[in-house]
Amino acid sequence: MATNSKLHNIWSTIDACRLCGSSELRGVLDLGAQPPANSLRRSRDDAPPVAPLKLVQCADCSAVQLTATVDPAYLFSKYVWVTATSATARAYSAVFCNEVLKRISKPSPFVVEVASNDGTFLSRFKDKGCNILGIDPAKNIAATATAAGIPTLSEFFDEKVADSILARSGQPQVVIARNVIPHVKEIHSIVKGIAKLVGADGTAAIEFHYAKAIVDELHYDSIYHEHLFYFSLKSLTNLFAKYGLQAFDVFASPISGGSLVIFFSANALEPSAALKKLSETENKANLNDLSVWRQFGKASERHAQELKQLVARYAKISPLIAYGASARSSTLMNFSGISNKEIECVIDRNPLKHGLLTPGTDIPIVSYQGGQKRLDGKAILLLAWNFEDEVVSDLRSIGFKGDIIVPLPHKIHIR
Repeated sequence: MATNSKLHNIWSTIDACRLCGSSELRGVLDLGAQPPANSLRRSRDDAPPVAPLKLVQCADCSAVQLTATVDPAYLFSKYVWVTATSATARAYSAVFCNEVLKRISKPSPFVVEVASNDGTFLSRFKDKGCNILGIDPAKNIAATATAAGIPTLSEFFDEKVADSILARSGQPQVVIARNVIPHVKEIHSIVKGIAKLVGADGTAAIEFHYAKAIVDELHYDSIYHEHLFYFSLKSLTNLFAKYGLQAFDVFASPISGGSLVIFFSANALEPSAALKKLSETENKANLNDLSVWRQFGKASERHAQELKQLVARYAKISPLIAYGASARSSTLMNFSGISNKEIECVIDRNPLKHGLLTPGTDIPIVSYQGGQKRLDGKAILLLAWNFEDEVVSDLRSIGFKGDIIVPLPHKIHIR
């Protein structure tokens, strides 16, 4: 395993698959050296570190993953994404809660969420009378959640933390892990920990950005250092099966522009019709074949170049305003070569980001109200394209009549 001492040792690279240990890792897409996507800072003099952003696939188990591992403490100990920022996420949290509870026989179960963020999703279970507990490594967000009535442990979840929860609080009936399994360095310890919490009779609900959506709709902007894995149904279910958890059901989620929630149990339950159909669809699409991923890589390179050229044409008339200083926006702009030469500022509703600069591109992040004052005569680059309907509707409601460039999914379009 290689390290880089010049960058404060915040990253290392793998020479074997994180899941099965095979040394047969085949290149898919190289997005260059980039700063970790949430490396926001106040001064351009405070340059963030950079690390390789390269996607590979294991020839033996087909798991798609990054070669570089950035120190989790650097990435997650002070986090800037807050779930409640998104109206879409808030609305979906009610749907998610109902979908989970209708698969649970026990009324008012004990629900534990791994990487619970600000507790938006757990609050729905609390409203249904469930006993709840969150675990999240971001001390700032965990403290906010606890103060709001969502008890949250500020820990990096693993097998030891699972043992501690069992000893102190007993066996949960439901374990939730939303958009966290693809993030984790110590993935085997975490899945072991989830299996322990699930026990003989519990249920795990695992949500993740689905690889088929990434490939089909060209979500290359979802590739950043926090996301070590890009799971298919096959690669995720094979991982959980190693630790005695079998998939039995699935439903689709709107999060990240196309996610899945897979339900697991230690009991060998009959797979649902939806799960069987999904498996068949994935196999027919050859999603786990290297050739499909390499086609995705080439298409991503073409798209990034087209986006750069389009933004440059608009910028000749007037610098653009961007919307959404998300982690995925960092990859999109750095890979496309878009910077503060073309973008005047980025509007974001999250107050934790206001007054900061985007990583690698040095674009000021401003509040929604501050950005409104700059919109006259501008075009908008919608970096938060996965919330397109929500954002476009909002912008039109305040009277914005200019072009809104929506880079994805599939291809660039103008609203």
